[in-house]
Amino acid sequence: MDSLRILLFALAYVRLSYGAVSLAPQGPTLEKGMTEDIVILCTYSGDDDLRPQWRDPQNNVVPLAGTGVSGGVAVTHPTTTITKLEITNPQESHEGQYTCFTTDGEQKSINLVLYPPLELEADSPQSFEIYRNARVLCKVNSKANVLYEWKFGELAIAGTNAKYNIEHKEYLEIVNISSQDDGTYECSATETTGLVASDSIDIRVEVLVPPKITLGPEDFNGTEGKNAEFKCIATGNPPPVLRWTTSGNQVIESTDRFTIEDSGEKLIINDLRKADEGSYICTATVEKLTITAQRVATLRVFIPPVVQEGIEKSALENSRETLSCNTVSGDKSELTWRRFGEDMPVGVQPTAADIEVQSLQDGSRLDLIFSSVKRSYNGSYECFAKNAGGEASAISNLTVNFPPVIDKKRQDQQGAYTGWIGNEMTLTCYWLANPPAQYYWVIKRNTQVTNLTDISDPVFTVFSTADGASSVSFTPGKSEDFSVYTCYAYNVIDGVEQVAQHNIDFRSAGAPDAPNVEVDTNRPTSITLRIEEPEYTGGLDIISYNITWKFESRGEEVVKYEVFDYKNEDDEDFERYVIEGLDSEKPYKIQVAAKNEYILGEQSEEVIGRTLSSRPPYAPKITSPQTSESETEYTLEWEEPADNGGAEIEAYYIQYWEYDPNRPNEVIENGDKSSVQKVDKVYRKHIIPELEKATDYKVEIWASSTLGDGNRDIIAFKTAGKKNLPTVKPAESVGLEKGTIIGIVIAAFLIVLIVVDISCCIVNDCGMTMCLCVHCCGRQAPGTKATEVELGEGEAGKGKVTYSEIREDGDGSAPSDPPVEKDKLIGSDMAPPCDEKTPMLSDQDTLEINGTEPSPPGAGEDLKAEQPAEEAPVETPAPVEPLAPVEPSAPVEPPAPVEPPAATDPEPAETPAEPQPDSTPEQNTTDEAKGSNQGPAE
Repeated sequence: MDSLRILLFALAYVRLSYGAVSLAPQGPTLEKGMTEDIVILCTYSGDDDLRPQWRDPQNNVVPLAGTGVSGGVAVTHPTTTITKLEITNPQESHEGQYTCFTTDGEQKSINLVLYPPLELEADSPQSFEIYRNARVLCKVNSKANVLYEWKFGELAIAGTNAKYNIEHKEYLEIVNISSQDDGTYECSATETTGLVASDSIDIRVEVLVPPKITLGPEDFNGTEGKNAEFKCIATGNPPPVLRWTTSGNQVIESTDRFTIEDSGEKLIINDLRKADEGSYICTATVEKLTITAQRVATLRVFIPPVVQEGIEKSALENSRETLSCNTVSGDKSELTWRRFGEDMPVGVQPTAADIEVQSLQDGSRLDLIFSSVKRSYNGSYECFAKNAGGEASAISNLTVNFPPVIDKKRQDQQGAYTGWIGNEMTLTCYWLANPPAQYYWVIKRNTQVTNLTDISDPVFTVFSTADGASSVSFTPGKSEDFSVYTCYAYNVIDGVEQVAQHNIDFRSAGAPDAPNVEVDTNRPTSITLRIEEPEYTGGLDIISYNITWKFESRGEEVVKYEVFDYKNEDDEDFERYVIEGLDSEKPYKIQVAAKNEYILGEQSEEVIGRTLSSRPPYAPKITSPQTSESETEYTLEWEEPADNGGAEIEAYYIQYWEYDPNRPNEVIENGDKSSVQKVDKVYRKHIIPELEKATDYKVEIWASSTLGDGNRDIIAFKTAGKKNLPTVKPAESVGLEKGTIIGIVIAAFLIVLIVVDISCCIVNDCGMTMCLCVHCCGRQAPGTKATEVELGEGEAGKGKVTYSEIREDGDGSAPSDPPVEKDKLIGSDMAPPCDEKTPMLSDQDTLEINGTEPSPPGAGEDLKAEQPAEEAPVETPAPVEPLAPVEPSAPVEPPAPVEPPAATDPEPAETPAEPQPDSTPEQNTTDEAKGSNQGPAE
């Protein structure tokens, strides 16, 4: 054994002294692509410094780099024990076994396998006719086994199916290709052996669709000298090429008269001529296909009419005149007379019996006959002609001459004007005349007539305008200027002068009479007057009323006045005016004088108005609509109260709530209303937010002062939108669900249990539930003697009643254990144990047992209902005779709810000039706390 160990040790020593060769990479096979240089290291490890060498597949020693030997294979020696084999620009001829060796006989080989780069070859685009089977070619150059994959856009084509066939490695077959298959396909290949390289290429697949004309040229009726346009739109793939030809198969090219636009979709023929009539053909072709599409249109050219020029004709009023309408060239036309843009039908006109339209010369002439010319016939008449080639018209003017007359539409018919000395005045006459008239003015002072147009008096200025208005302007300086003024107008018709005149009476203004005044309404700080306009206003309009009022203050009479502009708003003969800022409970002497533009009139008779006593403010007036444009908000707008009641308004308060329009008289509790919202006194608008859409609400508003809360105004409104209807979830299955089946089983079990319980009760005088209690919980059977309950501290047996006599249910059963004392039941937070089965005693039961008064119901709580009245104690029954069951005292009915105040307090009745002491209106009850969650006091 020791000899064998020595021999093995000697052999190992000899082996280590010779060394070893190693390669990096180790091999035995190295697979590389031809697109990168290859480097293999050979390292010698041993005691001697031996430099390894390399042999190529032809068993030739690989030369050192830089020795001039070509072929792309060389070695270098980074160290004395390492040799590097380098193959640059690898080729297929470089494949084979390379061996690294040393002079001591050590060697190691590696087999080099080279793979050319993976390449895909495919034409793009590849075109196929629609509705045929198409083969999309994709050729792969690879030395290894290859896996093909196809994509259409982002969609991977998975295996062969009814649409695609990818069993053949060099193409994808598309069955019955359609326009939806047009697009870009990705062909990819992955080597499953060798270097496992992959590559892909995009191939554009073009589906050829034969041309189809979707919008063809239509027959066209053109007008000579105008333009004609034809449109032709075709579909196909690739987009079709459009070509235009004539009926003689002559191709139309763009010229000065023929224009082709939009890639042939539009053909325009300019300056049409009769020779252009004929057929025009649109032909559509698709590249790579021989199928074509055609559409033919016919062109007709018409000559438009030319109408005889219109004429200017003058006619006397009530004379007979004729206007003619005919054409001088063009195709036969339809003739029409028009006035104010409206056609005048042939025959007597419906609106004028003395106007007739006659058709002559087989419709080539149309006469307009006026049997009796009226002044209103003055104006323009249009002769209109129309045929297939176009239309034309000419205007004839009829001038009707008549002498001057007053234009009653513009002339003021009152006949008299009023003014005063020193106030400038202008008098005007409005005339109608043809030919236009000339004008002059005269004034008659007593018996003297003066022509104001001829004199050079600077006081009077005469002027006129082109619309027939003649005026004289002056400033009266003396009483003689208030007189009759006459304006004259004249013109000349057929050499005869026609003259007309119009008189205007100019009078001096006076002071208005005193108006009739009455006290309409008395309020705490204001008085409303009813004023009737004076019968005589001085010849001028009333412009204001001067109102004067007197009152006593500190023993002296105080006089105040105010000027009120004349309203003239009401339909009645009177107006209402309000004197504000008065003291409450005080009489006022009031007089009114009317004022016109000239002077203030005399005062009216004195009337007495008495203000009312101070009170909370009157109700504001809500002016906002009853519908809201918003689904969740409502804008409340209001006017300030007619009277503040004698104290300045401090704030406004608003409260709202939902209501049912079908129950208008329903009583709304404060808890159903919103919290009271306070609004500053300067505002007249408030937005109520966070409302429900399509919901009816009511809102009320009132003003508050130091005298309390005033009357309220209320309005109902509805928010916009529609209520969301509840969605009904459709049944998911016609069968019964698991939960339904369980419910049915439980219900059946309960029915069986009830039947058994009733049967036990009939047979044993004890239901199943009671039997379970007797056997499980220790209760006695119904026939057992009732346990007595001791009442008070008397002798044994005195004042005792059976438990069954004081139970509320009165079933006659007695507990097996002694009853629990009252103080252990009442107010206890712990329920009795299961085996006690003792019912809780009511306060009335306690009263009957102990002879004491029960605590009031709901003690310690803030209740609105009144407390029940005290009852006399029940006498203790005889010890032998059992007591009858004690009846609980009847509950006391709570007081009826207090009706809330009306939605709107009525305004106080109007008071006469001397109101009675009890005429003051009642005030609303003020809220206990403004701004709290409670509504108005009830």
